[in-house]
Amino acid sequence: MKKGIGFVIWACIALVWATNSYAAGSNSLTFSETYSEKLVCYKSYGYCDVIGSGKFTVSSKILLNGIDINQFNSDTTIGISVESFSFNATLGEAVGGFNPKKKNAKFLVSGEDIDGITRNYLTVNLSWSKTTMTVKVTCTTAPWYIENPIIALNYIGEPTGTISDEPISSEIYIDDLSVGFDLIANGSVKTKTNDKKTLGEYDTSNISVKASGIGTVLE
Repeated sequence: MKKGIGFVIWACIALVWATNSYAAGSNSLTFSETYSEKLVCYKSYGYCDVIGSGKFTVSSKILLNGIDINQFNSDTTIGISVESFSFNATLGEAVGGFNPKKKNAKFLVSGEDIDGITRNYLTVNLSWSKTTMTVKVTCTTAPWYIENPIIALNYIGEPTGTISDEPISSEIYIDDLSVGFDLIANGSVKTKTNDKKTLGEYDTSNISVKASGIGTVLE
């Protein structure tokens, strides 16, 4: 009996090791997005505003097969797309420019909000070794309203329920290497109707979405 238990434990450990080894040797991407609305009322003016607060993040590991990082320069291109969102730049456009002695780069992107104020709304961080590049994206989608939400945009004001099997198409390219990801997002939407009597009824939504998957090198 003890031998049987020992075999089961060994088999479980082997399975976990194999799964982790497979993931470690693959192109991978995780995506998450949140969007939350709140109601702000101005009784003296007789109306209310629904104000949203949202962001999405992308984390990816790309295997640099066939890429020589010693050839990276100011003109080396990087591109990231997730559905309607896209970011394209050269390493020379990173904060501080391209430094051949460093193996990382940071990009800050600004835009003009609905009030005409210029704000940093997007941060892209890259770090690399001889074999892999790590990509991290953080983007504010509200309340500045410079960049639209990705998946959450489709569910604002929708009835409370689950978000399931929502397809997400994504691609990351580095120089001549392109990797595509076909992800399936799942999450939830919670919408509440706020009755402010003389000020009217307003819906507020809270949305959360997550997805992850393995990528394929595109020819």
